[in-house]
Amino acid sequence: MTVLEMSNERRRSRSKQAIQAIMLQLEHIYSREKLRNFTLGDSRGLVIASAGEQFESDALAAYAPLLARCVDRQCRQSILANVDNFVPGVDERSLHVRTFEIDGEELYLSLVGQPGVYQHVGLYRAITGVRRIFRQSALAA
Repeated sequence: MTVLEMSNERRRSRSKQAIQAIMLQLEHIYSREKLRNFTLGDSRGLVIASAGEQFESDALAAYAPLLARCVDRQCRQSILANVDNFVPGVDERSLHVRTFEIDGEELYLSLVGQPGVYQHVGLYRAITGVRRIFRQSALAA
């Protein structure tokens, strides 16, 4: 796929509705980076948007606030053991959770995929995209 084809594909997959646009953003990165799951959740542990198996997204959104707050290795291992019941095979190398804020609301982006630098690139792109989408929807309102 050429850069021009990729650019045209992204333009066809757009939405003026914020949540749909975020879902398209996550699905684009999910496909491009060959991820297992990519989930945006809120501070209550609810899914806002996701790409991947829905039951895994539900679990990731629920556990993301706990994982983000847990810095102790033993605590983190305990939570990951619980996550493994819903997302089999997940470990600290394949699961990454990032916290960011939009209008005072903490959001959690969870990514499950093969370990590597591209996970961090995907997280950065998604956070940047989510912020842009919410900013544009706020300006349009």
